Amino acid sequence: MTVTFKTIKRTARFLDPTDNYKEKSMPLEYRIDPLTKELGLVRDVRFMKPLHTDIDPIIEKSLEGGCPFCSENINQVTPKFIPELCPEGRLSVGEATVLPNMNPYMEYGAVTVISTKHVVRLIDFTPKMLSDALTASQQLLKNVHKYDPKAVYCGIMCNYFPPANSSQVHPHLQVYASHFPMTYQKRLLDASKRYFKRRGSVFWADLIKEEKRRKERFIASIGNTVWLTSFVPRSYHMDVRAIFRSRASILNLTPKDFQDFAKGLVNVFKYLNEEDHYSFNMFIYSGMMGEKSFWTQARVIQRGPLTRLGISDAGNATLLGDTMMSIRTPEFVCKGLRPFF
Repeated sequence: MTVTFKTIKRTARFLDPTDNYKEKSMPLEYRIDPLTKELGLVRDVRFMKPLHTDIDPIIEKSLEGGCPFCSENINQVTPKFIPELCPEGRLSVGEATVLPNMNPYMEYGAVTVISTKHVVRLIDFTPKMLSDALTASQQLLKNVHKYDPKAVYCGIMCNYFPPANSSQVHPHLQVYASHFPMTYQKRLLDASKRYFKRRGSVFWADLIKEEKRRKERFIASIGNTVWLTSFVPRSYHMDVRAIFRSRASILNLTPKDFQDFAKGLVNVFKYLNEEDHYSFNMFIYSGMMGEKSFWTQARVIQRGPLTRLGISDAGNATLLGDTMMSIRTPEFVCKGLRPFF
């Protein structure tokens, strides 16, 4: 059996004031996530372009109170890890520095400062810069795992620029480990286990095989990473997924995996910049070492205001109705992304 992509097509009707109130129809396509069974609404509204934003005022404002992550401040104002997690107090790989998160998401929370530069624009990220930051983050998670083997759930996140809910413009990652998973992470892990028990195969392997066959949302492979657009997007404009083949946990990822992933991220950032987006969220969802049903993966979505009024790109349907909304089909986004790979 192959992975099933289910769609439900409906039509909304209205009298159009721009055409003498003639009856018009708007096609709607509901999609069911093939693994989690979540509902998403996909509409093809290509005339709605991203709101172009001058980010220079944002950068200037970010420096008004001083930045704790800049080189002249980081060793003076940021916290240190307890000796059991990191005898040196902080971890460093290349330009990247890992330090405790003073407002953690979970029991073990850290921030990885990606670069010594206060501002790294999307087109200025390099694979080495990103892979060093990811390697440093993984080292912290390995330290946590050794110190507390029961903190088996972990992840790496990124909020880039204020629309993505970032309180600092200086590029950084959030790293966490816990005795329990975040809600969506749990949903992915539980659904993957059910699929594995029911069919005797790994959903993510079956998904990749089917997406490659269909050629609708498959972008490219870079080393051990496979890049796809998501059948049910979790954002208005773009939802890109990178799957690490046969890697159960972030702790299993190799230096080559991080390098390949970083190359793909740089390609995605170039696409975002080309499309006039300047902010994104990223989440690397990890399974647990030894588990056979889940493959570690990342999702990257654009963030930013919509229309001239600067309305949010997340509203009632998503936040309170738990229904994903997208005004770009993932197939259309996939075609736009492929040339960057």
